[in-house]
Amino acid sequence: MATLGESKASIAVALLAFLVAGVSLWHGQAGLTAMVATACGFALVIARLRQDREEEDARRGLDEKLQYARELQQRGALQEALRVVHQVADLAQSAKLQRAALELIAWCELAVDRPEAARDALSCLREAGAADPYCQAAVEDACGNSLWALHIVEREARRRELSREATLFRIDLYARVRGLEAACALTLEQLGRLQLEDVERVLRFADSAGDSRAASALAHALPQLRRA
Repeated sequence: MATLGESKASIAVALLAFLVAGVSLWHGQAGLTAMVATACGFALVIARLRQDREEEDARRGLDEKLQYARELQQRGALQEALRVVHQVADLAQSAKLQRAALELIAWCELAVDRPEAARDALSCLREAGAADPYCQAAVEDACGNSLWALHIVEREARRRELSREATLFRIDLYARVRGLEAACALTLEQLGRLQLEDVERVLRFADSAGDSRAASALAHALPQLRRA
């Protein structure tokens, strides 16, 4: 790990290169070379500052505290998890750790049925779209904005493959917003990301709702899943 003196020295060198290149560019000298040097100097400063913040978080043991808060959450000790993770969020220097802490706060607040507090936690993230889309959608759904939550999940599904948990949440939103037939059709599309018990749960729900047409295609797919 770099010392504080080394970090300051590297930042000072980068800033000096940045300023020299900027002056050259201002006076019309060096042309493209000055532009490239300016951009590189700026990028180096940003990268160095980010690294310094991450090292400071590690020095304070905040990564371990965040992991401990996650373990508390998984054990159901939600109030204690909130106490610990709030400490992490308050002390975090790096954007990465702060985001992880705020998202965990949001999940814990949802678990104790405080969706507005969960939304407030995510609102602390400075950059638009910085929050994990699954977390953001879950919060919006809990706040009563299921249609907007579905939009968030659908947009993310077009960008990349969703996790199993996010896929199940998407299916649940389909059932509530678009109907059981759409939810069952989506389940069939996503069989590769789901477990047998997930499909059986959707099938039982469709059967209990009396939607035989929606359930029939899923029922035909189950034997193949059981053999897999």
